[in-house]
Amino acid sequence: MDSEPKNDDLLLLNALVDGELALADCAALAARLSSERDLARAYAALAQLKASIGESASTLPADMPAFSLSPKEPSVWPRATAAATAIAALLALAFLVLQDLPFDSDPAAPAEGPTAITLASLPAGTSVPRLDTAGLKLVGLAIEPGNVPLFTATYRGPHGCRLDLRAWPFGAVAPVLSGTDRHTWTSGDLVYELVAHGMPKSRFAIIAGAAELQTRVGSDHDRIDRRLREANIAPPPCLG
Repeated sequence: MDSEPKNDDLLLLNALVDGELALADCAALAARLSSERDLARAYAALAQLKASIGESASTLPADMPAFSLSPKEPSVWPRATAAATAIAALLALAFLVLQDLPFDSDPAAPAEGPTAITLASLPAGTSVPRLDTAGLKLVGLAIEPGNVPLFTATYRGPHGCRLDLRAWPFGAVAPVLSGTDRHTWTSGDLVYELVAHGMPKSRFAIIAGAAELQTRVGSDHDRIDRRLREANIAPPPCLG
């Protein structure tokens, strides 16, 4: 991408996707989208993300927590710093890159296969594995640039499965997250940790291996897909 939209533009895109942009601003932004490729890509990515969140939520239990686009806001931070973090989170979400998504793809079309989501506002290569093929939907994502961890992603399945994924810079120490099993690995300059809550060990081992592969450059897409499909049908059911 040659240039990144300014923070004000990203806020406008978010309002446009949510249907909260004034008509006059809609017209002006539409004109820009027709001529500014980078702005149009950011709009398509953000629209696809929000559409996929809605689709995922419709397949989960009614009491499932809603996916939040806002990062966690530490109460001790000054208001201006918290606002900057929110903008950084929006930047990351607007510039997520589904690696096999062409520019003219339908933003509302669900992504297929285990293609990781790249968070461009965080260190190069920071990615969130897609586990849909294993029956796990991404239902939560808290982005905290400059903190440890940098992000926390939450996945849930239809029968109580839950996984939490975190990443932080190599050499930093993250707070301990409780769980029934965990898998930690290093990719590039980041440490990743996948934590299970009530998932059978055999199934978790398969999913954890596939998640690790998705964070590594040049991994075999077909091999990852096979592992995730195997995890989706492997007994026994989740315990959570």
